[in-house]
Amino acid sequence: MIFRKATAGHNSSHPPKIPNSRQIVNLLKTGISLGLSRVSREPLILGSPIMLMVEPTTACQLKCPHCPTGRGELNRPEGRMKFEQFKFLWDSIQPTPLLLQLWNQGEPLLNPELAKIVNYAASQNCWVTLSSNVELLADRHKADSLVQSGLYELILSLDGASKETYSQYRVGGDFERVWIGIQNVVQSRKLNRSKYPIITWQYLLFKHTLAEVEKAKRLAKEWGVDKIVFKTAQLEDLSKSEGQRWLPDQSELRRYDLKKDRWQLRRSSNYFCKRIFSSAVIQWDGTVVPCCFDKTGEFIVGDAAVVGFPVVWSGKEFQAFRRNWLRGIRPEICSNCTEGLKNLYVNPRFVEI
Repeated sequence: MIFRKATAGHNSSHPPKIPNSRQIVNLLKTGISLGLSRVSREPLILGSPIMLMVEPTTACQLKCPHCPTGRGELNRPEGRMKFEQFKFLWDSIQPTPLLLQLWNQGEPLLNPELAKIVNYAASQNCWVTLSSNVELLADRHKADSLVQSGLYELILSLDGASKETYSQYRVGGDFERVWIGIQNVVQSRKLNRSKYPIITWQYLLFKHTLAEVEKAKRLAKEWGVDKIVFKTAQLEDLSKSEGQRWLPDQSELRRYDLKKDRWQLRRSSNYFCKRIFSSAVIQWDGTVVPCCFDKTGEFIVGDAAVVGFPVVWSGKEFQAFRRNWLRGIRPEICSNCTEGLKNLYVNPRFVEI
């Protein structure tokens, strides 16, 4: 974290949730499951997920070059999750997950029922976070609906502090609409006497964005953003030429090392994947995959829209995936995963740029 704006003095219409007794017990069960599974190398699931990622839609108006959707390589149907479908899935999970992340592939705000989905989950003792390119919030009504929905955190996917820099990666994006969208959220929070959603600017450190780090920190203050974080960039294409084009030259500002003409993730060799024992991803159509790095839905472990999420969570397909992982049988999607990564976020104040 580089900069945090103090929010003291604001009244909040959506105070942070306090885990209830069932959620606390479930959290303890999850911890026990993780420990026993790691030792025995057999997957043991005692509770329900403490975190869930739900994909509102696979549609997106941008063409980011290291996103499967932007590259046209998603290889699964475009669609959006309807509210009634979400409600069915959400109601089947008890106790309620502590955290709901509303993103995956696509721009979540393109789902017209998004605010309704946020409100339903937030009303049931859950922190709801949303990652977005924010352009659609240039519509003031949409911004107001989101602020009033109970959203806990809005993550701005914004790389660069100028129109020219922003458009190099966010291909097809409109920097002016991003600025208007942020201002709409900030103004709506003031009108609603709320400090939520917390606004987090997530700034990817590409070679071409480094020169605007200081400018971005100044803009964060001017715009009323609560905090700005600098994140190492992920590559979809790990070839030598792609990394040389996009990644910073400074080793400290990237998550990869070049080995034999391929970029390889830099992380601990003995890391343990907690995600597949504590969370899952529900795609827009209700199918479930183990984590967000299965972007094309290659490892579907069940259809929660048909059988309900709990059946999938403890079902034989998901358990087989967990068992294989514990025994060292790991698919290609694991090679680019951030589990065990030490420099996912960077503090440029301590790095010479």
